[in-house]
Amino acid sequence: MKGLLKKDLALLANTGKIYVGVSLFCMVLGLVNEDMRDFSLSFLVIMFSLAAPSTLSYDEFDNGMPWLMTLSADRSVYAKEKYLLSILLGLAGAVVAVILGVLVFQINPFQGGSDSQIAILVAFFFTSGLMLAVMIPAKLKFGSEKSRVIVMGLVIAVWIVVFAGKYLLESLGINLSGTIESLEEIPNAAVILGLLDFYGICMSVSYFCSARILEKKEF
Repeated sequence: MKGLLKKDLALLANTGKIYVGVSLFCMVLGLVNEDMRDFSLSFLVIMFSLAAPSTLSYDEFDNGMPWLMTLSADRSVYAKEKYLLSILLGLAGAVVAVILGVLVFQINPFQGGSDSQIAILVAFFFTSGLMLAVMIPAKLKFGSEKSRVIVMGLVIAVWIVVFAGKYLLESLGINLSGTIESLEEIPNAAVILGLLDFYGICMSVSYFCSARILEKKEF
């Protein structure tokens, strides 16, 4: 696995300027508009995390997958490495976001309440995990081109379900604002722990799906 991880990190190093540019853009956006600081920092977590599936496209280039599958690492190890890479990149994005928040925006990352920087970053780390849990198996099953359409369709379907659910709850007389306010009273530690637990479950299920897809796939 170490060799696969070094390979992917070397591939991503070639596109490192892109992530430096994204980091600078997020920094400028937060300096220009204080209301966008939380979003700009959290966006870094998602951008770094989603860099991992891009390595699948590199692996498929020029009929590379059949060659990779002849190496000493078996297919389950290959899948496991992609998820490990995703987690490491997401954590790297969170570290960069905390550093920018402290040094540039003068934000206390351990501040409590609904503005807790750590809680917000964990929420976006969890969001990136949900996206990766779908993207990685989809890319392995259908390839890079078809998976984009599938993921886009899934995103649209989720938005439709969310808006339809919101409309249904409002039509039933349920006070969404009051429900959201009551959720804000939950301690940040409980929220963070719950999100990380769910993140682990989603990524584990996704990994087993990806490993099974690779075992059955012919190259």
